Amino acid sequence: MKRLSKRDKRAILILGIVSGAVAILLGIALPVYDAADSVEVQLRQQERLLQHHILASQRSQVYQMQLQELDQFLNDYQESLLDAQDSSIATVQLEEIVRDVAAQHRVQVARSNPLQVRKIGENYSKITLQVNLRTSIGQLTNFLYSLSTHSKFLLVEDFSINSFRNRNQLRIQPRMKVSALIRLS
Repeated sequence: MKRLSKRDKRAILILGIVSGAVAILLGIALPVYDAADSVEVQLRQQERLLQHHILASQRSQVYQMQLQELDQFLNDYQESLLDAQDSSIATVQLEEIVRDVAAQHRVQVARSNPLQVRKIGENYSKITLQVNLRTSIGQLTNFLYSLSTHSKFLLVEDFSINSFRNRNQLRIQPRMKVSALIRLS
């Protein structure tokens, strides 16, 4: 075998050092760099997730207050429903309310007929009473106003008026449907 010259030895030594450096770079440094980059991406994702949870936690108090307000609002509306949970008892209660308000305003209830109960959603039913009245315009106005401001939620539907003269006095016969809601148990 031939002996290598000093120059060849130096070239081999430099080539070995460069090869070793490249091997170290490719074998150790790049995987470490890739791992560090991967860890950095995961840390950014975790940071975004943590910020999202912090924001949700801060908003939960706001949502809790809004939920309490909505519960109070719902309770207020449920208090304006008829007290009965049975449709026949609720029909009687609605008729009593209409007759009491009519008596307060000297309106005569000529006839009242309960109509078929209609279910509204899963939890509510609509109770309807068809009412024929005998009254004057002023009394009717006061009667309708009292129904609209009653503590129970009452609806006046299908309102119509027939009129006739009786000894120089105009009398009217209003016909309407008065409805209320009940909550089913």
